[in-house]
Amino acid sequence: MSFSFESFKRYFSKPTDLGEGSVGTTLLQMSIPAISMMLMNTLFFMVDTIFISWLGEKPTAAVSMTFPINIALFAFLEGAGGGTTALVGQNLGRGALEIAKKVAFSGLALGYVLSFLTLPMALPGVSASIFAQLGAGENKEILDMSYAYNFWLPLTAPLIAYTFISNSIFRCQGDTVTPMISMAIANLINGFLDPLFIFVFGWGVGGAAAATFVGRAFSVFYVHHKMKRNPGVSLPFLLPPRPTFMSYWRPIATIGLPVTLAVGSIALGFGGVNRVLSSFGMHAIAAWILGIRIEDFYFTIAMGVGSALTPFLAFNYGRRDLRRMVDGVKAASWIAGSLMTLVGAVIFVSPQAFLGLFHPSERVMDLAARSIRVSMLAYPIVVMQFTLGSFFIATGYSIFATATQLTRSVLARIPLAYFFAWWLGEGGIWWFQPISFLVGGLVTWLGYVYALSKIKKDFAQSR
Repeated sequence: MSFSFESFKRYFSKPTDLGEGSVGTTLLQMSIPAISMMLMNTLFFMVDTIFISWLGEKPTAAVSMTFPINIALFAFLEGAGGGTTALVGQNLGRGALEIAKKVAFSGLALGYVLSFLTLPMALPGVSASIFAQLGAGENKEILDMSYAYNFWLPLTAPLIAYTFISNSIFRCQGDTVTPMISMAIANLINGFLDPLFIFVFGWGVGGAAAATFVGRAFSVFYVHHKMKRNPGVSLPFLLPPRPTFMSYWRPIATIGLPVTLAVGSIALGFGGVNRVLSSFGMHAIAAWILGIRIEDFYFTIAMGVGSALTPFLAFNYGRRDLRRMVDGVKAASWIAGSLMTLVGAVIFVSPQAFLGLFHPSERVMDLAARSIRVSMLAYPIVVMQFTLGSFFIATGYSIFATATQLTRSVLARIPLAYFFAWWLGEGGIWWFQPISFLVGGLVTWLGYVYALSKIKKDFAQSR
């Protein structure tokens, strides 16, 4: 059979039947576009950081200070999106289309409400007090640049909320291509406008955030256009206020709140690590954020496979098909593990080739390369954590995802960062990463064993 681009396009663009066919083929068909989407989502921050790093170490450190705030926003949206995805997927698996539609509308309304929590960041006083606690101290230059970057967040947050929830709904219906294209549009525009706003207009770090806003706006236009043509669950951008939207907030929050706490713990972890690294100087914080940006590309594989696996598991959980769910977990692990091994080997051998995009100083380059190589020693654990994290969310056992993330990001990461900073200094502090992954991996596995045994009993009783 000859290959053609059109046949390739048709293969990935048609909605996938989540309940029939080969599990491995189904997940691969969903995972490739999902990984691409996650990669493009990561590119937002990567491209911003590349251009901002050309301004110097202080602007790079200032953007690093904003990282916990941005993670906090995504934590809330991950919670709303995770709860919505699980409930919509389960109801579609049961054939309850009308309930699935109501849950989707309720999830979007909740996403909009949560996005309004970013409004205080537009106030200079609030911004300065927050970033001072995150490691900027009384450094006015860093505080001003952090404010300039996050000033655009309240305007961008509702756009992120719409695309976030809508893309989750598309994935629940077996469509992972539309979310990928929406992120491609946003990234192309952001990448084009970044140098224009930052250097030509002279807006500095604030120009990067403005470019992101414009890119997200065009992404919303595309997603809204596709939603209007969607025959299943469809979401408008503007929701008329209805009291019924709140009726599903509680079940969404039951699943989503642990997800929010899990992702939010990442923000706490980054804030804590920034405080430790600030004792070495801004070059250490800059190295940390550059290392994270490179590692994000590695993580996108597991995140993409996980985002495809969640609706697959939720759908089959609604159908009470445990065998297909377990096979899905295994297949997703093989897909993510194989791809991550290939990509990880390239990054491990030559992290400097990727770090060179940021034009770092020799000292920052050395520390960032050490951070990447040491962290990657425990990255096989990442496959398990993201795969089983999807299992927890899809089945409503998201509390275990919270326990894993909280253990890894806060309870293990921050004390270990202090310990290795004291013991090995700035050259060896990075060992806190792989050890915290290992500790979190143990919690993940114990949670999976418990949740799987409970689900087996529940399915047996419902027969």
